[in-house]
Amino acid sequence: MSAVVEFLTQGAGMVVGFLVALVPLIIVHELGHMFTAKALGVWVREFGIGFPPRILKLFQWQETEFTLNWLPLGGFALMEGEAQMAEVEPGVIEVKTPEQLAHAAEAQRHSLFAQPPLRRLPIFFSGPLTNIILAWLLAIAIYIPARQVRISAVAPNSPAELAGIQAGDAIVSIGEQPVMGVQTVIDFVGAHLGVEIPLTVRRDNVDVALSLTPRANPPEGEGAIGIGLYEDIVSRDIQKVPFTQSIALGTRAFIDAVRQIARLPIDLISGVLPWAVARPIGIINISRLSYEVIQLSAESKTLIPILGLLMSVSLSLGIFNLLPVPALDGGHMLFTVVELVSRRALPPALQARIAQIALGVLLLIFVAITVLDILYPVSLLTP
Repeated sequence: MSAVVEFLTQGAGMVVGFLVALVPLIIVHELGHMFTAKALGVWVREFGIGFPPRILKLFQWQETEFTLNWLPLGGFALMEGEAQMAEVEPGVIEVKTPEQLAHAAEAQRHSLFAQPPLRRLPIFFSGPLTNIILAWLLAIAIYIPARQVRISAVAPNSPAELAGIQAGDAIVSIGEQPVMGVQTVIDFVGAHLGVEIPLTVRRDNVDVALSLTPRANPPEGEGAIGIGLYEDIVSRDIQKVPFTQSIALGTRAFIDAVRQIARLPIDLISGVLPWAVARPIGIINISRLSYEVIQLSAESKTLIPILGLLMSVSLSLGIFNLLPVPALDGGHMLFTVVELVSRRALPPALQARIAQIALGVLLLIFVAITVLDILYPVSLLTP
């Protein structure tokens, strides 16, 4: 019975974690689209919290209906013209009254796809940009300190093993500079291939000074020094810093996070980060991590762990949506740039069909990642 209760408790906690980590950030993303569209003269027909079917209409502001919907998976901003993208049927004539024709003409002037490319680009870009700006502001608000960088694995006969490094060691410094995160190690090693470098690891609360020489041509999947890395959350006393210092420290932490996300595919392919650490995670693992962060926040009696999670997820959401893939904001931007250069727009119906195909591919990837989430759960509590 206790196992059932624990399972139900964890499941409920993961649902709460999902609602805390993803839903507000998706709504913020859509608000970025909505406010930019309105500022540029595009009508926003509906702003939905959750996805249909609709529960109720909350209120109306200008031409926009604000609605509450049954599926709590985020939100959406439906702009004039989007709903008709896939419904265009050449040769079909619909009889309308003069009032309907006047309203249709007015709606067409305020339609998303009636706008020139340079007006549409900021509308598509504003959602990801809002998430990225929010991540930066959260980093400044909490100043995320460097996490402890630990060794997850050591390759046999690698420079790391020959130097005496062991799995579980924490890298304190490398080249006599403090390690602020995984990216510090990656950058320093990459800049000193073939050169002996000193580093200090912490093992059983004792600092051990070592040295090794990164390989220029390591075996496939091992990396230059033959280690896997992960960042371990460690408890530390919270200190208040001056506002100007928090801007500098938070901005540095934000830039490091951007660089780490941008380098993730390269680090994964090169073997610097193991697949188990660097692979994409889906809703299940994000929800699990969110639940654990909520627990950590409750134990530490501070919102800093939750704000740190929101910063990471918001940044990842913003960067992911900038990928030039149809059905994502980056894909819409790509279509718009092509139109701007070629001076010829793809028909909206064709764009919709391409987006539907891309969405199908993304759903397959989502299913694959979800299966990996189930088979290989990620946890902050068990490195």
